[in-house]
Amino acid sequence: MAKRCPKCGNFLMDDERFCTKCGENVTDAAVDTDGGYKTVTDDPGYANGAGYGAAQYQQQPQYQQPQYGQQQQYNYAPQPAQQEPEMSVGSWVGTIIVTTFFGIISIILLFVWGFGSSGPESRRRYCKAMLIVDLISIIVGVVMILVFSAVLVGFVHEFSSQIVQFFRDIGIDVQMAATSIGNLFMM
Repeated sequence: MAKRCPKCGNFLMDDERFCTKCGENVTDAAVDTDGGYKTVTDDPGYANGAGYGAAQYQQQPQYQQPQYGQQQQYNYAPQPAQQEPEMSVGSWVGTIIVTTFFGIISIILLFVWGFGSSGPESRRRYCKAMLIVDLISIIVGVVMILVFSAVLVGFVHEFSSQIVQFFRDIGIDVQMAATSIGNLFMM
């Protein structure tokens, strides 16, 4: 047999000690004799024309939020983000051309536009990204020059005797050529 909460009328299992709806202690609640079902005419809310189960809602106390003075009310609603104007295709093309093809001027503009406070946020992000790409390119370039130089020095060292013999075979005196080139740089 099912039992009902004496406070709110909620149907409960026989082994429940507290109402799952209102929290009332129902250890002493009587079990319904009609199989746990309440008829429509037994509900006082239905008799008043409010509909079946209306008595449950009328019995519950209404919670009222405490009222505070004006200085204690806070507005936690998120403020809408201000939309910045988007850059046009022409602005993007101009930005890419100016920051790509003009050497040191391009790098200066990347710093000015990337870390300046004016201008669209998308252009600032683009300029910061381009500075990172430029830095990576410089590092890779330096590494490649060092590797190429090491390979070239190793090649010259490995084949120096063969290179000297080649120049002698074609009629060039290597010592005289080296002295002439040295004299050119000393001028």
